[in-house]
Amino acid sequence: MVRLGAFTMRWQMKWLIDSVKGMLPFQAQLRRIKDRIVPYRSNPRFDEHTIKQGLRQVEWLSVVRPLRGAKVLEIGSGWQPMIPMLFSLAGASRVYLTDSNVLLRPASFEAALSSLRVHRDLIMRTLNIDTQSLAHALRVAPKLSMQDRLAEFGLIYLAPCDCRRLDLPANSLDVITSTACLEHVPPDVIEDIFRESCRVLRPGGLACHLIDPSDHWEHQDKRLTRVNFLKYSDRVFRWTYINSLHYQNRLRHSEYLDMLQRTGFRLIREQQEVDERSLRGLAHMTVAARFRRFQPEDLATVETFLLGAKR
Repeated sequence: MVRLGAFTMRWQMKWLIDSVKGMLPFQAQLRRIKDRIVPYRSNPRFDEHTIKQGLRQVEWLSVVRPLRGAKVLEIGSGWQPMIPMLFSLAGASRVYLTDSNVLLRPASFEAALSSLRVHRDLIMRTLNIDTQSLAHALRVAPKLSMQDRLAEFGLIYLAPCDCRRLDLPANSLDVITSTACLEHVPPDVIEDIFRESCRVLRPGGLACHLIDPSDHWEHQDKRLTRVNFLKYSDRVFRWTYINSLHYQNRLRHSEYLDMLQRTGFRLIREQQEVDERSLRGLAHMTVAARFRRFQPEDLATVETFLLGAKR
C-alpha cells in the first residue's frame, strides 16, 4: 500500500488523485516542469527485479540463438533502459529502444547505469562477461553525454514511436522483446504490433514477451488479491483508468498465447506463474461474464512469459 505521511492509501484514493491529474490540461508541459523541479529517483527493489527479468530473457533467447551480433528492438523501454543495456552486454550489435512518448532522460539513464553497477556480479555470472569489459561499459563518465553513452552501447532511441508502424525495413531484426508493457496496451493494438513484428523480423526471428496480467491496483493496496479486477465488467472497469496511465487490458495468459500464434509466430516456449492466493480467492469471487470461460489457473496467472519464432 502507498504510505502518505502516517496514512495508508487505499487504491480508491490513489485512483481519485491520479484521475484528477489525468484531467489536467497540458500534461506534457506539466511533466517537463516536474522533471526540472523533482530529481529523478529510481526504486532499488524494482530495478533489481527488472535486471533479473532482463537476464532471464537473455537466457531464454540464447538457448535458441546466440545474441552476439543480433539486432534487437524493445517495445516500451521506459525511463531506465536497463534491459536494452543487458542485451548490448550480451553481444547484441544494435538495440532499438521504443516508447510512445519521450521518457528517457539523462538522469534516468544514469540511474540505470548505477543500478547495473550494483548488480555487476550477477550480470558477470549470467552473461559470462569479464570484469574489465563490464567495468568499462558501466564506468562513470561525466564528460560524456547521454547520446555518447547510448552510442557506446549500440542503443538507438526511437520516441515517440508507434510499434504498429516501425520505420524499419522488412526482415531486418533478429529479436523483438518487451517487459511488463503489453498489459497496458489495447488488444487490437497488440495484435497489430505482433503483425508488424513479424514483418520486421528475419525468417526465424524471435519474439520474447514477459507480461504482468495481474491487477496493478494491488501494487497500491495489498488488501486486494492479484486478480481482484476480474470481478468488474468492462463498463465498470473503464472508470479505473480515467487517467490513461492506469489502463490494463486484463487479457489472460491463453489469450496472449493465441494472439502470438495467429499473427505469424510458432510458439517455442511458454511459462506462466499461477498465484495460489488468487487461485483460492477465485473460489469465493464472482468474476465478470467476460472471464467465465477461462480455467481458474488461467485467471490466476500473474506472470506470462512467451517465446516465439517467426514462421
